[in-house]
Amino acid sequence: MNKAIKRLLFYWITSFILATILYYILWVIMPEHYVFGALYRMFLYHWEYPISFIVIPCFFYGVIATLFAETFLKQKVTKQILLTFLIIIITILLSSPFGGMLWHYYDMKAGYFPSNWILKILKLGFEWRLGTGWVIIILYNIIGSIACFF
Repeated sequence: MNKAIKRLLFYWITSFILATILYYILWVIMPEHYVFGALYRMFLYHWEYPISFIVIPCFFYGVIATLFAETFLKQKVTKQILLTFLIIIITILLSSPFGGMLWHYYDMKAGYFPSNWILKILKLGFEWRLGTGWVIIILYNIIGSIACFF
């Protein structure tokens, strides 16, 4: 098997396993199991289907980490840290719209299918998640990182 494919599978599998384990650890220790945040009066599909929302950033992280792996290995520690932040930012920007699209899919699956459902998923999923999704992901990464540190 090609080295790039092995790396991609490694990043996909390990990020998914670690994110899922971290989610369930947080689920156990968070009051009332509130791991993901929600906006006021928002349907809580990400609470009902957490794994599907975890898969999306893990997928994009695997692709991006594989693309930057060779460059990462050649850098000194300071540049590796900066490259890690770049990988996180790109992962958030790419995965947020797809999280929004998934949220709209679950909303429609619950009985709210309009006649132009594909366009709605594409348009609103990208708009909403580019507007708020990245903020939510960053806040939970910071909170999760601080909680894990202590």
